[in-house]
Amino acid sequence: MKWILPALLLSQAASADVGVRVVFGLGDVQTARWDGSAAARGAQIKLVEPWRFEDGDAVTGQSWRAATHPIRLFGGGNANQPNAPIVANGVILTLTDAAGAEVDVTTTQGNFTVALRDIPYGKSILALNGRVMVDRIPAARQLTNSPEEQDYPAACADKSGDIWIAYVEFKHHPDHNRLRANMRNAPADFSRFKAPTGGDQVLLRKLSGGDPIAITPPGGDLYRPAAAIDGSGRVWVFWSQNDGGNFDLWARPVTAGSAGPAVRITREPGSDVFPAAATDSNGRVWVAWQGWRGGKAAIFAARQNGSSFGAIARVSSSNGNEWNPAIAADGSGRVTVAWDSYRNGNYDVYMRTVAANGVWGAESPAAATARYEAYPSIAYDPAGRLWVAYEEGGERWGKDFGAYDTTGLALYQGRAVRLIGFDQDGTAFAAKVDPGSAMPGIPAQRIDAASRQNDREDWLKPNPDLAKGRANAASARNVQAPKNTSPRLSIDSSGRMWLAFRSAHPIWWNPLGTVWTENVVSYDGSAWTGPIFLAHTDNVLDNRPALVSTKAGDLTVIGSADGRRQFRQLPIAPNANVDDPFNNDLWANEIALGPGSDAPAIMAAAKPAAAGTDTLDQTERASIARMRAYRANNLRILRGEFHRHSEISMDGGSDGSILEQWRYALDTGALDWIGCCDHDNGGGREYTWWTEQKLTDIFYTPGSFVPMFSYERSVAYPEGHRNAIFAQRGVRTLPRLVPRSTEDPRVSSPDTKMLYAYLKYFDGIVASHTSGTGMGTDWRDNDAQSEPVVEIYQGDRQNYERPDAPRANSEKDSIGGWRPKGFVDLALEMGYKLAFEAS
Repeated sequence: MKWILPALLLSQAASADVGVRVVFGLGDVQTARWDGSAAARGAQIKLVEPWRFEDGDAVTGQSWRAATHPIRLFGGGNANQPNAPIVANGVILTLTDAAGAEVDVTTTQGNFTVALRDIPYGKSILALNGRVMVDRIPAARQLTNSPEEQDYPAACADKSGDIWIAYVEFKHHPDHNRLRANMRNAPADFSRFKAPTGGDQVLLRKLSGGDPIAITPPGGDLYRPAAAIDGSGRVWVFWSQNDGGNFDLWARPVTAGSAGPAVRITREPGSDVFPAAATDSNGRVWVAWQGWRGGKAAIFAARQNGSSFGAIARVSSSNGNEWNPAIAADGSGRVTVAWDSYRNGNYDVYMRTVAANGVWGAESPAAATARYEAYPSIAYDPAGRLWVAYEEGGERWGKDFGAYDTTGLALYQGRAVRLIGFDQDGTAFAAKVDPGSAMPGIPAQRIDAASRQNDREDWLKPNPDLAKGRANAASARNVQAPKNTSPRLSIDSSGRMWLAFRSAHPIWWNPLGTVWTENVVSYDGSAWTGPIFLAHTDNVLDNRPALVSTKAGDLTVIGSADGRRQFRQLPIAPNANVDDPFNNDLWANEIALGPGSDAPAIMAAAKPAAAGTDTLDQTERASIARMRAYRANNLRILRGEFHRHSEISMDGGSDGSILEQWRYALDTGALDWIGCCDHDNGGGREYTWWTEQKLTDIFYTPGSFVPMFSYERSVAYPEGHRNAIFAQRGVRTLPRLVPRSTEDPRVSSPDTKMLYAYLKYFDGIVASHTSGTGMGTDWRDNDAQSEPVVEIYQGDRQNYERPDAPRANSEKDSIGGWRPKGFVDLALEMGYKLAFEAS
């Protein structure tokens, strides 16, 4: 298929360009052709590209061949089912911006005309009796286009208005596509599954163009950068670097296009990650980060001192883990750091300010209730008021939520973006109009769904009755809720607020998983504009674009996109070296709305309800304490699991981000170990595997928390899903042997035998899970060395000990299918010796 010409996209959009999204097929009840073309009067159409294409859809010049299609949900198989809902398709036009321009659109379903003046940002119009929706979006500009993966952009602007972008570039192994392809014959040598990657490199470039500047050598093991510009015009780039198994924080200045000496900021044992940087009114750069010390995470900060950084200050002071530092500076010398903390047994947002004289004030809460409050993003307005945007979830986040107990909330049941402000004396206030009134509500299949974030709040408390009302053979269902996440706040020189966030609306899926996209709302002081859809921001859930304003009323958003909005199959044919169609590239979206007000309409903030005593949490903590105190012949029980999923799994749309899994393990679950996290670490794709391996190293805290290098190898019954576990980094996921085994229990599975050989080669083990379901096994194969343990119970589903055991599945009530030959008691009758694990 041929949808776009990447070479034409590269730097295609200019700052005066505008995007027009044309979505057709609203209300279609069966697939319909929407072939068409567009022509502009008073402007030039520079590019036509897909909004959400599938096989058979194509663009040629200013024309397209496209149809509406059945909705793509997890698995995509529903697209072939009768009566599957039909969802809209569409195209995106990039035009030179002209106030009086009009666009004539011709389709097989009818023709219509759109005037740009009728679609200001944040407003859509309907055409063809409501079957077409048209809205204005920014014109996206592609910044990188290569086989490498460019990700984690950070950006800052210099005095001349140039925007500098720091990012991490990952280089693939030359044979990475073949390494994940299925096989017809088991390999005699498994060493290729330890082949090294090309590693990471931090690069810096200008938005306006030019060659990138190497901040680090290639081939490193690096994590998210930050960037800021000091008073002399030097660009400072920060990053985390693995040095002998320990991630430390580094910085390097760039002057007149040349990189100076690198500065090592930390040396202590424990990972130093997630840097955030800002420049104070005296031109000094500050950096804040999360540092792990003695098994706990704290927030630290350091200030630039010439060509180095001064003494490190510990900003947070609690015994709980502290996460996600954000930093901002005002015009009077103050610098504030905000973060979220688990000190109170749930996530709350705290902040602390250092005055111009270098004296730190006390910590103070910005949002501290029984709800989940995390991921702050902060900015000062021109009047010196501090604004804090954060992500809000419900009470008892990450606590019991499964087939038989819903006294807690699932990790990604719902999210809302909240905004609160603080005067210099600490008085809290709110915008007179809440941003939730402009943000999407419950993600829907129809793009024109009218719900908004503020429509309902019943999802913010657990509902124990969900488990009681569970249907046979079905999991407990999450309450329907908005899912707006990862706020990014910026305030320009006029006082206009810009608030970007991730959203799963409208619902779409492809073989990588759920499609999340960046949206922006903006407050001019009296009203919110938006949501504004940003093209080419489709990616995972935890994707955080950089926001930069160089002019009052303007915003540039720089992010990475992997192209998942276009439905394409992920090739895994045996021995095929077929390119992965998905790849992270950097894109810029530029929006112009005009100046806002430096005196926004505000009102007193509502006083939040104090968090009450959580008796269920107290009981759980007492139980964990008893378990940890237990000893038998100098042995102790370790609390952990190897069956978490995340956004990286193709079925992870309701599981939350990859970082949420680590928060769950370290805080909510109070685990000693975990195997994290996904199906083949993301379909066997090298970049997601590299990311999950990296995070396992980052969160390893000797003596406190020992994560394993793990993935779920998912093969249907009778071979079964198995969780592979290694103590060493660098073992790639094992593809499948095809064709699959028959259901004759007398025949061993060649694929499982290959798996055991692979595990012996790399000194790993596996555990079957949900053995009595369609994901299970009939126990035809076993290897005592390679498979010494079984996941006998899974809280999300059921117990597979034996048919009459508590919470066991049955023929009428088996979540995931009924396969009674998979009960564990049958394996024991075969003489297998298995340890038991419950997730």
